[in-house]
Amino acid sequence: MAWLDAFCVYQLTEDPGLASGHTFHPHADAPRRVFERWLDHRHHPDEGRHNPFGIWRFLEPGDPGPAFGQLVQTIIPSLVSILAAAERSAGRALNWREVEGVVASCSAIAMEPRDARAIERSRGYADIEPERAWEQWQIVRRQTR
Repeated sequence: MAWLDAFCVYQLTEDPGLASGHTFHPHADAPRRVFERWLDHRHHPDEGRHNPFGIWRFLEPGDPGPAFGQLVQTIIPSLVSILAAAERSAGRALNWREVEGVVASCSAIAMEPRDARAIERSRGYADIEPERAWEQWQIVRRQTR
């Protein structure tokens, strides 16, 4: 709980531009742990506890996690809306290969993490991360049924 408390205070006081692959440690003696952002799959969107901007998952100590660059690839319009339109057009659920094909064909802009989060805030929800498109799309599909 100390990790979580320290991380929450850090976010509130510093308002950092965070992205998957960043690291955090609550104090100098603690090892840094990599974290990644996922869509909130724990709470239904109609529940008050649901976070439309996603949740952070801390990886086990020593797990290198996803690679992090200074910029994040941001698909515009949102990957959620592109995949939803592709499924409506197909008249069925897309399979893994089709989702990966859609992601590969999307144009992306390299942005600072803070700017990418600002776009998501203006949309009102977190977008799918292209590197985890299939897994995160399954979360979105379950929640929107």
